[in-house]
This record gives sequence, C-alpha cells and structure tokens, in this order.
Amino acid sequence: MGWRPLPGEPAAPVRLADTLDRVLARLGTPSRAGVEVVFERWAEVVGDGMAARTRPVAIDGATLVVACDDPAVTTHVRFLEPQLVARVAELSGDRRISRVEVRVDRRRAGGGRRGRPARG
Repeated sequence: MGWRPLPGEPAAPVRLADTLDRVLARLGTPSRAGVEVVFERWAEVVGDGMAARTRPVAIDGATLVVACDDPAVTTHVRFLEPQLVARVAELSGDRRISRVEVRVDRRRAGGGRRGRPARG
C-alpha cells in the first residue's frame, strides 16, 4: 500500500520559530530571544571579563543558572543579580527571567587540589 495524504484540507504551514515560542511559553521559560541572549550573547550580558569566568548552564522556569570558576566570582554574581536580570530583559525584550542561581563549577575552578600530590 502506498502513501496517501490524510483526508480533508491540509493544514497551513507554521513557522518553526512560532511553534517553538509557544512551547517555551507553556514551559514557563523565556522566548527564543531570551534564550538566545543568555546562551549566545552572554558576553553582552555580563561583559567580556565576567564572561571569561562565568557561563550560563540552564534556564529552569524563571531562574537562570550560572556556573562560575571561583567562589569569589560566585559571590560577585549573586551581588549583581538584579543587574543581570535587568540586562537580559533589556537585550531580549523578555522579562520571564527573574532570578539567578549561581554555582561554582569545580571543573573550571582555578584552585583546588591541582598540582598537589594525592594522599594515600
């Protein structure tokens, strides 16, 4: 048996971008513009110096999760939370991100036990 179209009028094509925005809205996350600003334009959000020490890792509802390479940078990012939230909204036109959660990324951390002999 060969392929046959479904009966009735075919649905009009829908832009993938429009569908993606609807799915993101149902999930309670920022629009494509908000996601793009966070993950593709991070240096514009935080500046080049801070972008070298931090990276966005996830958006969980209205929370942006950021990894830092040092505990001191983590403290600094927490202090800058209101400015980061405002900057994402300014660049994306999307105000769904309202909170920043900051974590130390031990894999990127500069200190730690690197260079020390293992205990044994």
